[in-house]
Amino acid sequence: MSPKQTLAVLVLMILMVIGSNSFFVVNEWQKGLLLHFGKIQKVENTEVAVVRDPGLHFKWPFIDKVIYVDTKLQTMDGRPQEVMTNEKKALVVDTYVKWIVADYAQFYIRTQNDNSRAENLLERIVNTNLRAEVGKNTVKETISGERAQMMVNIRARSNESAPELGVKIIDVRVKQVNYPVAISDTVYERMRSERHRVATAFRSNGKKEAAIIEAGANRKATVIQANADRDAKIIVGKADAEAANIYALAYNKDADFFGFVRSLEAYDKSFNNNQDLMVIKPDSEFFQFMKDAKGDKKK
Repeated sequence: MSPKQTLAVLVLMILMVIGSNSFFVVNEWQKGLLLHFGKIQKVENTEVAVVRDPGLHFKWPFIDKVIYVDTKLQTMDGRPQEVMTNEKKALVVDTYVKWIVADYAQFYIRTQNDNSRAENLLERIVNTNLRAEVGKNTVKETISGERAQMMVNIRARSNESAPELGVKIIDVRVKQVNYPVAISDTVYERMRSERHRVATAFRSNGKKEAAIIEAGANRKATVIQANADRDAKIIVGKADAEAANIYALAYNKDADFFGFVRSLEAYDKSFNNNQDLMVIKPDSEFFQFMKDAKGDKKK
């Protein structure tokens, strides 16, 4: 390769390096903060930082530097904090915070564009206001639906300090509220005892009600049985009376035939068992219909 060709290659490489350091691309979820000699570049004759929107931009190579700031909504999962209510009762409150970068220059100055560092500082602000707000309320208010207003107040007070970090708090929410471990054991034991007492009372009342229902059912069954026995006796009595009346009518209508039928029934019962032995006089009235179909005792 000739000296001219070598020089041309070197010039081309230098131009490529300069070109690659002269343009930069800001993605749609970012903002580009421009630094000039390591300092935040300001718009001419103002204190406003130069911030580039998404797209392709030019910068002076090796002199300017671009800080890419994430503009997406961030979530800070806070660590559980032990706080005191106005009743001097301890609670452990677990929260999370939604936040975004609002002032890119201030955010860079305070955090060096480090989200973890920003969240550590933000957590201190939120926890300070959390303790202050819970300290104004009771346990019931803290764990009930009324805590929604508490969260609004915490967010508002935290946003008073958030601009120092260059951020804005969008929302503060409570994930859960618990008693400290030592207190929780006592509370849970008391709750178990109370539930056991209530359950015992329910079982006792249930047995009492069951006994009352069973006694009532037995009483009703006795009454029903007595009424049934009474009705049965009445029916049997009426049937016997009706049968006697039928026999009487039959006898009065034809006394001889009635006597004949009754004698046949007596014969049937008497001679049904071959082992029976009867000692009766031949002229007994028992045999009157065997001697004469009309049962005439004179013959």
